[in-house]
Amino acid sequence: MENDNNDKHGKRDENDNISDINNANNANNANNINGVSDADDVDGVSDIKRSDANGGAEEGAGAAPRPVRPWRFVLLVDLLILLVLAVCFNIIIYTNYNNIGQLLRVVSYIQNNYVEEVPFRDLVDGAIDGMVKTLDPYSAYQNAEKSAEFRQEISGRIGGIGVLISSADPSKLLVVKVFAGSPAERAGLATGDIIIAADGRDLAGMDQDAAIALIRGEAGTDVALDILRDGENRVFSAMVRRESIVVPSVEGRELPGQPDIALIAISSFTEQTGNEFEQVLQELDVGNKSGLILDLRYNSGGEVRAALKTAGFLTPSEVIFYVVDRDGKETAETSDSPYLRKPLVVLVNEYSASAAEIVAGAVKDTGSGKLVGVTTYGKGVMQTVFDVREGSLILTTNKYLTPAHHDIHGQGIEPDVEVELAAGEIATILPEAEPFDGQLQEAARVLRELAAAE
Repeated sequence: MENDNNDKHGKRDENDNISDINNANNANNANNINGVSDADDVDGVSDIKRSDANGGAEEGAGAAPRPVRPWRFVLLVDLLILLVLAVCFNIIIYTNYNNIGQLLRVVSYIQNNYVEEVPFRDLVDGAIDGMVKTLDPYSAYQNAEKSAEFRQEISGRIGGIGVLISSADPSKLLVVKVFAGSPAERAGLATGDIIIAADGRDLAGMDQDAAIALIRGEAGTDVALDILRDGENRVFSAMVRRESIVVPSVEGRELPGQPDIALIAISSFTEQTGNEFEQVLQELDVGNKSGLILDLRYNSGGEVRAALKTAGFLTPSEVIFYVVDRDGKETAETSDSPYLRKPLVVLVNEYSASAAEIVAGAVKDTGSGKLVGVTTYGKGVMQTVFDVREGSLILTTNKYLTPAHHDIHGQGIEPDVEVELAAGEIATILPEAEPFDGQLQEAARVLRELAAAE
């Protein structure tokens, strides 16, 4: 089948800031907000002339009232304005002084009374981190070390044991992908496992970044993990040796036993995912297959621009999603990727989130394929990365809507065909042989029906 390039006309500005993980290096160039320093001087008081030295004769009975002179009215208005400004300005100063003063007092108490000396930089980082954590689960402050690790992840290169952890639920370390040939695979870890302890330290309730940092480490060193196997209610231990890991985000193969069906799994959306997806489509010669199954289960999202490019191959619509800013302004985001025009099934589960939901939502709303699985996570907000001194600030700045203007935040996307895994059943992501899990089996059946209806 030929790709249809005529369905997509829209081009997008490469400078559009629409990424789930965007850069905003120029954020500090905002205009200063000035007070009244540029206001005109109020002149004329010294020019007032009295009618006599005593300030004017008394008015006799029956005398006409003295008219209000224009300059007196203007002066009165100007004085009232200055009074209001002065009151407001003092209130602002007083409020800011109280808030900032409280912070400075706490810092002073810590520096002068805490049992050990604490670097001032650590206090600043802690204050910023606490402030950002009051916003939502997805906004975060990262110091220089964490920021470097984050950028390494989003670029597709991470170190450690060879697993991908879901960021959809920061309260736990859910394994959404175990990479082939990795130390984690050799130690017996599987998709859906939850890492609950590292080197004897309980990870429950720990900040996710801090917990992940305990698992990572220098290549060649070991880490002892306690793992909860989801569905089996069983905990087991494993000693895993760390290695340098290069992470592919897109993998594909022919469905075992059904070589006319292409099966592609995207574990996360990195800067390279759009290009990787296009390459795998070509390698599998998907244009000459009966159809495609795209597995987005356990995909917790990532780089939105990569999701935009990927979705363009799968939907006939130019509009993939809408970005909504804090003022309610909508911006349509389009893709010029050539539409594949093949029978399509997308596998989703409760851990498919954010950028993965952008792809799934576009497919469902445009009718270009069917969703199979269970309702997705429901993360319909986007973050922007702001570079700050010696670190970065990840801030929720937008929400997004699907092509049909559905707000999926906190709701998720319901599949067209609902299939739950059986108790204790493990998802077979890119299986090398049968049997398949129940969701993948149903996806293959639905794809057969779509292909037969072509």
